[in-house]
Amino acid sequence: MKIRLATASVSLSLVLSACTPTQTASVETAGVQRLSFGQSIDIAAAGARLSALRAQNGLGRPLGHSAELQAAAQAHADDMSRTGNFSHTGSNGSTAASRIRSAGYRACFYAENIAQGQASTAQVFQDFMASPGHRRNMVAAQATQFGFAQANGYWVLVLGRSC
Repeated sequence: MKIRLATASVSLSLVLSACTPTQTASVETAGVQRLSFGQSIDIAAAGARLSALRAQNGLGRPLGHSAELQAAAQAHADDMSRTGNFSHTGSNGSTAASRIRSAGYRACFYAENIAQGQASTAQVFQDFMASPGHRRNMVAAQATQFGFAQANGYWVLVLGRSC
């Protein structure tokens, strides 16, 4: 099982580009946009796990789910599944920041955790919580929203705060 993380604070000037919000993840192939709804995961259960972890760390306000962060997470999970490339860099050179921007989210803060090979949401969160960097992302006081996705054993958690 593998896990990786990325985190960054983004200044407002870097994210002012206008994008059309996307409600579902998509993959663009030869100019044709194909929608992906990923594989079944329980977003409410993921949110409850995040909220419990954050409450244990003195952050009483739960994270809200964001359709844009969900789209960014699903697009990256789909890309890693399709290419077998386990990285924060997408097969097209995308970064967490560019995927979030492409999904229409204007981030003042974002963090991305990725994992591979876990059989369940519970196992992914257990592995994330055992990693200091992943745990730090999940309890970042700056985060107010999340998206969580998986495709064929590739998992992506994106946390953010919009500007």
